[in-house]
Amino acid sequence: MPDSFAWLNALPSDFYDQLAHCLSLHGMAATELLSRPEAQPLAELTRLSPEKVQRLNHIQTQTALLAQLRTEPLALYQLLLLGRLTLETSLAAPVLAYVQQQMGIDAAQLDTLNTYCLELSGAFLATLEEHVAAPAGVASLGLYRLLVEEAFAQVVAAQPAPALPAANLRLAEPQLQMLRLALLLVHSLPNTADHPFLRAVAQFPNLQPAALEPLIEHLGRVRAQEQLTLTMPELVQLYQGMQVCGMVFVSDVMSQIGLEDAFPILPEEEVAVTEAAPVSNRQAVGEMVSGFTHWVQHTFPDAPEIQRARQEILALADTLG
Repeated sequence: MPDSFAWLNALPSDFYDQLAHCLSLHGMAATELLSRPEAQPLAELTRLSPEKVQRLNHIQTQTALLAQLRTEPLALYQLLLLGRLTLETSLAAPVLAYVQQQMGIDAAQLDTLNTYCLELSGAFLATLEEHVAAPAGVASLGLYRLLVEEAFAQVVAAQPAPALPAANLRLAEPQLQMLRLALLLVHSLPNTADHPFLRAVAQFPNLQPAALEPLIEHLGRVRAQEQLTLTMPELVQLYQGMQVCGMVFVSDVMSQIGLEDAFPILPEEEVAVTEAAPVSNRQAVGEMVSGFTHWVQHTFPDAPEIQRARQEILALADTLG
């Protein structure tokens, strides 16, 4: 009687070492997918759960990998298939952003890693389809794959269309720091303070802490002179956030809410002008805010989103008297 596991002997002795990054990345992508309520039909079709994916991701040796392939190869097939499908769509964006941040790699290195993992999973899935039995009631693993891909396509179709890029910037370190500072300051503003300016800021939906956090994280991953791609909603957040920050620093709001010590501005050497006396922190902030907002208004003079944002900021300025 032929050995149904003979094909495992053909795997390289270091196959786990080759597969380790691929398995981890696909596992994170599959977990992200299965965490979405609309992916419930996929979870039922594959009988995968985040907990089961986590257990599969605990495979850390060649011996453990071979044991999994002998006892429950279909689960590994399903993990790699769901992970691969996710990594080829925008659904993988949070996973890839997390991996880039944790590994400290740039966009090109991340793309190289993702391409390597996709090529390896594609080859291994083809191998598994030759040797692993399909779930009960399905003629072949290839047909089962088509069923999973169809269910996945329905999940993707249910997603809102991603926002298109509106601007690509390459910022110097002081400019990048200023954008981060502005968002962090707005994020920290108390929304219950008895101050008309703060009450008005609290009415801006796109400046709420939860709305700001994805953009704060986005800016935190970008390094000086790297390309910063912004959607129009993100650009509006920065446009308004920078101006709110500027208003805080040129008014008495900062001292009234006790944030002066919490947000020290750029060091003296970074705000000094050549051969002139160092400008004040307030002047430095004002100049950077003014430069950014003028650039936005000049670059997008007809954008209705920017026009609305500008009117909202003008109304906000009135609360400072």
